[in-house]
Amino acid sequence: MPDVPCSRKALKEACLALLDQVALEHPSGHQGKLAARYVFKSAGGEHIELMFDKGPASPANLWVCQRYVGCLGLEKPTHRLSPAHVLFKTKGKDGKPRYGRHSGLRSMRQLSNADLICFNLQSVTQLRDVLDGLVP
Repeated sequence: MPDVPCSRKALKEACLALLDQVALEHPSGHQGKLAARYVFKSAGGEHIELMFDKGPASPANLWVCQRYVGCLGLEKPTHRLSPAHVLFKTKGKDGKPRYGRHSGLRSMRQLSNADLICFNLQSVTQLRDVLDGLVP
């Protein structure tokens, strides 16, 4: 699948097609129209949880546990850290602590309370680079 400039929708469809090929659906299933949850088997045999933002309003974000992120290729995607220590630090309108991350992560054992990296993907090549760089 070559990388060509495309809409957000087309990019997300291409990323989901690749993820469907190389990973299994997470035991908790996908989260409707908002998130696709996967278990990816790395080259080292480790089962790594991944979550992809597939909602129409969000960028093509891939969430990965920080400890599995190794070397990335030349077309490194932009990313942000989402450390575990910031969870529940903000309060909602009701005054109760908020989770502070995408709700689709809460049912994923590896991702729910870990230090994460959220990759903002601009191409399928970047997704391949991230997957190739995952290490046990």
